[in-house]
Amino acid sequence: MRIGVLGGVRATTDDGEPIDVGSPRSQVVLAALALAPGVALPVPRLIDLVWGDEPPATAPKAVQWHVAQLRKSLGAEAIATVGAAYRLEVPTDVSQFLEHVHNGDVAAAVSVWGGMPLAGLAAPGLDAAVAGLVEEWLGAVEADFAQRVVASPAAVVRELSTFVADHPTREGLAALLMTALYRTGRQADALAVYQRVRQHLVAELGVEPGPELRAVEQQVLAHVPVQAPVLIGRETELAALAEALRNAPVVTLVGPGGIGKTRLASTAGGAFVSLAEITSSADVPRAVADALGIVARPGVSVVQAVVAARPSLLVLDNCEHVLDGAASFAAAVSASVRVLATSRERLSVADERVVVVEPLDAEASVELFDLRAHAADPAYVGDPAVAELCRRLDGIPLAIELTAARVRSHRPAELLNRLDIGVRRTGAARHRTVRAAIQWSYDLLSADEQELFCRLSVFAAPFDLGAVAEDHLLGDLIERSMLTVHDGQFGRRFRMLEPLRQFASSLLRDRAAAMGEHSAWCLRQVSLIGDLLRGPAEAEGVGRLAELWPNLRVAVEWALSCGDLALADALVRPVVTELPLRGRREIGDWAARLVTGGFWLVWVAERNIQGSSPAALPDVADDPLNRYARAYASGDGLGLAACLPEAVAVVEDPHLKGFLELMPSGTLIGAGQFGHVDQRVMALAERYRVSGPPTLAHWALQTLGYSAMFQGREPDEFFDAAADVEVPPGTLSANKTTEARRAFRRGDLGAAFELLQAHVEELLETGNVVAASVVAVEFIAITRESMPSEAARVLGYLKHAGDFGAMAAAKLVHGLTTEASGMDDREALRYMRSVLSAGRARSGSRTPPAGRA
Repeated sequence: MRIGVLGGVRATTDDGEPIDVGSPRSQVVLAALALAPGVALPVPRLIDLVWGDEPPATAPKAVQWHVAQLRKSLGAEAIATVGAAYRLEVPTDVSQFLEHVHNGDVAAAVSVWGGMPLAGLAAPGLDAAVAGLVEEWLGAVEADFAQRVVASPAAVVRELSTFVADHPTREGLAALLMTALYRTGRQADALAVYQRVRQHLVAELGVEPGPELRAVEQQVLAHVPVQAPVLIGRETELAALAEALRNAPVVTLVGPGGIGKTRLASTAGGAFVSLAEITSSADVPRAVADALGIVARPGVSVVQAVVAARPSLLVLDNCEHVLDGAASFAAAVSASVRVLATSRERLSVADERVVVVEPLDAEASVELFDLRAHAADPAYVGDPAVAELCRRLDGIPLAIELTAARVRSHRPAELLNRLDIGVRRTGAARHRTVRAAIQWSYDLLSADEQELFCRLSVFAAPFDLGAVAEDHLLGDLIERSMLTVHDGQFGRRFRMLEPLRQFASSLLRDRAAAMGEHSAWCLRQVSLIGDLLRGPAEAEGVGRLAELWPNLRVAVEWALSCGDLALADALVRPVVTELPLRGRREIGDWAARLVTGGFWLVWVAERNIQGSSPAALPDVADDPLNRYARAYASGDGLGLAACLPEAVAVVEDPHLKGFLELMPSGTLIGAGQFGHVDQRVMALAERYRVSGPPTLAHWALQTLGYSAMFQGREPDEFFDAAADVEVPPGTLSANKTTEARRAFRRGDLGAAFELLQAHVEELLETGNVVAASVVAVEFIAITRESMPSEAARVLGYLKHAGDFGAMAAAKLVHGLTTEASGMDDREALRYMRSVLSAGRARSGSRTPPAGRA
């Protein structure tokens, strides 16, 4: 006999004959037992599952009766009595499904899934168990698709599309569909999937896509569409990779440079991280953060952020020169996230599976050569000398492609005569083969092409045409496969494959001149971005800055290392407001190295405030901005009010003038400076609503809302207007607190808890813990009746949370006894999170995506 609940509650004999399992209520009892395979359920727990919050007085006897009826149908041995509990003793499709899941056999798990559990049966008490089972199924579906996308991306597109349509906010499925479309050359379709899913996430959950989905989008934008022939001759490696990813938390593709490890790894999908441009193991977390769009936050490591985001796969490419750092990072995340690494040697971490990437065989080598040769010269029709040429090149794809790119000027027989490479066998020798092929291709460049090729090695990420004065030479480098070109989000972008970049860097004669040109290009880019960030096209500026960031970091660090503070200042100043607006704390770190006067001291203060850091500000010459920074850092509202006019007057930039007035508004409200805030911020709000940027319009309107609230006026007009402003992804905002207030006022306590908890999670994830006092105001409002002790404890924190908190406690909270807490901002957020989580569990509200708001 077997019991089934997947696709509906039913029982069958071993021969497949159906068995009557009684009334709907008896079916619910059977389903409750089946959904807990091997577990004895106490009668009170069964009553909760069967009747929910309103069981009849006769529920204990009713449970006994239904169990008796089921035993008559299924047999007396089908349900065991264990003390005051019952346990199902018959095999179920649920236990079979979960066994496959726990054994890692996701294909088998998917195959036994018969449909929605309890289909057609009303059982509210089992909703949580059903939801958990569906989540297990969707996880298995994602893992199964991840393996199938590696093996045959084109074959899964139709089925994956259906799943994404049915589950439009399931980011893992969307990432896999984008990967499958991209790997079959459908770049535009992949990007369209991203836009559709983003719209669903924003409309239904009020969130932006997470790091994994954003990383896949960037990978699609940053590469030429990949056609099927790229992986010529890799069927064995694809199968081995898929099998390894099924069974090991860490998989490393090992082989010499140019063998095709990166190209093979890119077929697996997931979040792709290139470690090629970094030079130290300590920089591995930073490279991961850059690739996944994770902004450095105080109190939250990159490892913690990656684990919280749970990408389906994390790809660490080019690990060999930072092996210790890559191994440490992989080991730290592998318990929660699968890792695929590429390296010239294994990482040597626990449970690592190594897949050796071998040279192409003779047939595949010739096929690849012919494909690339025909792309370089459409008149090419093949040549008998190619087989020997590929043998001399050891079947290494990069060497073959570089050589094939020369068929326009040299026939294969001529290339064979010119190529002085013997047959190699070892990995080190094959690496010399690649270098020899690069050297030979480099030697065939003109002197001007060689010089440009070497200068371009200083770029840490893709660059545009404006980076190169000799743009007429780019075509020749691309034609010779020394440079690649692709269509990015903001136009055509150029980049150099890592073996080529390393070779070019080793031959660069005048690094200072090359870095000077690189910095000049970065200056032009950052000036353009700064203008965008100040106006209605702010979102484009945010996107362009994310693309520029790796190159900008290189330029700033070079300027600081050379002692050229003027250059570093010019590179950072146009985007300095991204520190408070979107939490780019690296700007604050640069500010600390640039401090010579009050201007940069302001941004050091902002960095410290965001992380609730008590670090003392460095000493600089006294000036109005110095006084502003110190008053702002210490939360001295009256001091700020006194020094603000003079501080603003010494700043020439109108955008920064307005920003310096808006930034300390919370502190000024706490000091009772309502007239100043209402007058100046109202003027700023009108200005920003007309001419942008949207984020500052949003911030100004929120500020006016809190000012009105503290003065006893209706704030919702301002909060609603702020919520209507569309801000770029990653913007720091308090929208969730106002949404929680509205939910509470309409009587939806569960939604209020959920929204406020989501905001607390966001603040802890981003490290913007200084906003804890704002959250505390709403927390107290929605918990004071149902959880007065918890509300009183948070009130004790609020009274000592600066002038803003003290005034909020005095003006907005009445009739509540204070409990001393001694909590700092981060501790208060963690405490509120735990209380809200418990409150949500009691109210039965749904669970939002982890770590998102």
